[in-house]
Amino acid sequence: MTASNGLGVVVYRNAVEDYGIDHLFVEPGRDAARRVVAWDADVSGAGLTWQDLLALADDPATTAEGVHDPAARLLLLLPLLADPAVPDGAPARVGAALAAVGAPEDTAASTAEFLLARLTSRAWHDPAWTSPLSGS
Repeated sequence: MTASNGLGVVVYRNAVEDYGIDHLFVEPGRDAARRVVAWDADVSGAGLTWQDLLALADDPATTAEGVHDPAARLLLLLPLLADPAVPDGAPARVGAALAAVGAPEDTAASTAEFLLARLTSRAWHDPAWTSPLSGS
């Protein structure tokens, strides 16, 4: 999936007994959209690889309505990330996107690392953090 071949769409459903969020991919010439991820009571779907996420974030459809800023698009698409092996440069890219939309620059890098660790299901460890349960 590449951004030049289609359009990412987010549908927020708030009907009685039908609530949730659907992340769809609409390909030109197709009658139906492909569901990438859905949030109902649980998360379902394959999600995006890091490469697909970047392709969608970096190539906004200039004729479509919606968010065109690559930093904002990356952050809006980030919850769809399902790639357990993001490249080494991913935290820097997410941190730069956070700073670009107004996050404090001194915490953007650690926030990016935390978000990516959470999204890729890796354990995250901050060596400066001390547990209140450890007595230190």
